[in-house]
Amino acid sequence: MIKNSRINKAVSTILAITLGVFLTAFKTDSETKMRQRYSINENTWKFHLGDEKNAYKKSFDDASWQNITIPHDFNGGIDGVNNNVFQGRFDFDNDPDKRLMYKGIGWYRTSIKIDAEDANKKIFVEFEAVSLDAHVYVNGKLAGSHQGGYTSFSIDISDFIKFGSENIIAVQADNSNNMNIAPWMADEKNSFPFSFDYAIYGGIYRDVWISITDPVKIEKVFNTPVIGGQAPAVLSIETHVKNYSKSAQEITLNTFVFDPAGKEVAKMESSKSIEGGKQIVFKQNASRLGKVELWDIDNPKLYTVKSTVSYNNKEVDNYESSFGFRYFTLANNTAFILNGKKTMIKGVNRHQDMEGLGYALPNEQHVADVKLLKEGGFNFIRHAHYPCDVAFAKACDEMGVMLWLEIPLTGSTSETPEFLANCKNQLTEMIEQYYNNPSVIVWGIGNESDRSGAPETVSNKVFSELAKLAKELDKTRPTTGCNYQYKSNQNLVDVYAPQDWAGWYYGELDLYKPTAMIGEYGSDMHYTTHSEQKFDISVDYGSAGDPDFWSQEYGAYLHEYKASIAAERADSFPGQFVWVGFNFASPRLGRGMNPVPYMNQKGLFLHDHKTPKDVYYFYQSAYRKPNEFPMVYIVSESWLDRWSEPAAKDVWVYSNCDSVALFNAYDSLSFGTRIKNAGPRGDTRFQWDSAFVKYNVLYAEGWYNNKIVARDTLLLKNLPSLKD
Repeated sequence: MIKNSRINKAVSTILAITLGVFLTAFKTDSETKMRQRYSINENTWKFHLGDEKNAYKKSFDDASWQNITIPHDFNGGIDGVNNNVFQGRFDFDNDPDKRLMYKGIGWYRTSIKIDAEDANKKIFVEFEAVSLDAHVYVNGKLAGSHQGGYTSFSIDISDFIKFGSENIIAVQADNSNNMNIAPWMADEKNSFPFSFDYAIYGGIYRDVWISITDPVKIEKVFNTPVIGGQAPAVLSIETHVKNYSKSAQEITLNTFVFDPAGKEVAKMESSKSIEGGKQIVFKQNASRLGKVELWDIDNPKLYTVKSTVSYNNKEVDNYESSFGFRYFTLANNTAFILNGKKTMIKGVNRHQDMEGLGYALPNEQHVADVKLLKEGGFNFIRHAHYPCDVAFAKACDEMGVMLWLEIPLTGSTSETPEFLANCKNQLTEMIEQYYNNPSVIVWGIGNESDRSGAPETVSNKVFSELAKLAKELDKTRPTTGCNYQYKSNQNLVDVYAPQDWAGWYYGELDLYKPTAMIGEYGSDMHYTTHSEQKFDISVDYGSAGDPDFWSQEYGAYLHEYKASIAAERADSFPGQFVWVGFNFASPRLGRGMNPVPYMNQKGLFLHDHKTPKDVYYFYQSAYRKPNEFPMVYIVSESWLDRWSEPAAKDVWVYSNCDSVALFNAYDSLSFGTRIKNAGPRGDTRFQWDSAFVKYNVLYAEGWYNNKIVARDTLLLKNLPSLKD
């Protein structure tokens, strides 16, 4: 089948995948009501930007507040009102003390009704994320709080509920810069690194759930699969069960393991006594699992664990989680090994904010983002600079994309004890919540830290304690840190990941000689900026102030060069991560001068997460196999007015085919056939030098195994058609 590789910019169909749930998935048994869980995203929610003295009270009149639904943030424009992220953090040009992007408190209120028949149950409200500091009130009383904007948290609200009646949940969300909560900016009014290069949106921007359970319930399940070498596969399962009642119970835990086809391959049963108000841990092991199927980037096989708890001869709770068998070796100065095979890390970074939505992406969009990056040929995503949505991680599990997750310790390291405690808590939550995801390969404990003034002794203390804690929580995965300032900091993690900005922020492209896992590389590319210039790897265009520096052509040239070097060094370093998948908001000082003010424009896609730049197709041509995804793309979709009249210009095509034929009409006026022998190092593009283009149609055919397997057409402006 012939494929046209050009992406439809009016993407209307988003991949549908059954989405994940809080921590791990479980199913509701509506007949026995062992565990009920339902979303309150679509409830009637009221929102007010700013503080209100009595907004937590049940009797508070919120009739004048704005009607919204969850997910919601109060900076990115999802509600059609609160859209200030692209104004910059302050009025840097006129009044630096005048704040423009709102940072502060936003209030949310909604009501829920819990049936009287559930009066003997435990009621929890679960938030997948609230930025940045959350206080949750139920019927006018503080039920709980959470500091950290990117991990899930659950609050027991049983004692505050009026069963059979309406209950008011009020949430105070505060995204103020706080030196006790990561991420923290040492100076919001300054430039990087004091004020870092992304936006901190505020609000309840991920899903909210109500969970109703028996007083004896499963809190967490940690699945640890071990495989590799000649030893048989072993699965260790650690199940945490808590008794919220006052009475002791003798409980039985039954655990069932199912293979990717749904066949039961192991069953375990354990019994213990649990006192009232206490939590106990069951440790179970399974080794006779039959022929083990591995989770891999090409064939991501997932196993399922179903856990049930019983007492007094009655099953009272059930819980479902998943995992995957895989083994790997990640170290600098050598190739990355996945399941015994050398696997070049073809990585990309991802920020979660999006045009018109800010942070408040629906689950379907998180899944669509994974699909776009997977289709680009990337096999590893660094979720910068904070943990991702659970739906995003689940999609990576199911599509076979590896993940690097990190806590939001970015740019500035606070010296307060509270800051260290908060970083530890966020690290603990991240590891516990994503422990079972086989896609997660490495834990990050910080980015570009510390570059804003804290003494080296402070950063050493913070990073060393975090690295130690990560190992205590998870012995199966390595730690990393990206672009640390001090060598002493770099030595604290298992696999240090520097950034490389040769050819952009400093120096010439030919300085690029990677030996370590590269956490970031790339260049800004303005979608409509183009250049006819012939670039040179030994020239520092940035220092020269070249106006073509921001062109898509220079960006493509840089990416082609570094990808080519990486392929050549595939056996001597693990791989690299493009910065970044999608354009994203950056309201810091200095970004107002960008072609799109306060936008970081290094994305492979525009901020709409739909419109690709040329370099996205380059990565498809370099990373996708032609037998699986044949593609051809004529550069450039965003330069249709390149010809004002017939003229000779260099034309190039990105393709993964054996050869490409180019025409100035459909199947006629041939420019000839080329193999991939052009680009910065002669191995990244199909190019026709000084092709004299007379007519408005450029048409390409990609040939693979002596067949046409891909086609692309570019309809130019200004030039006549052949029929004319």
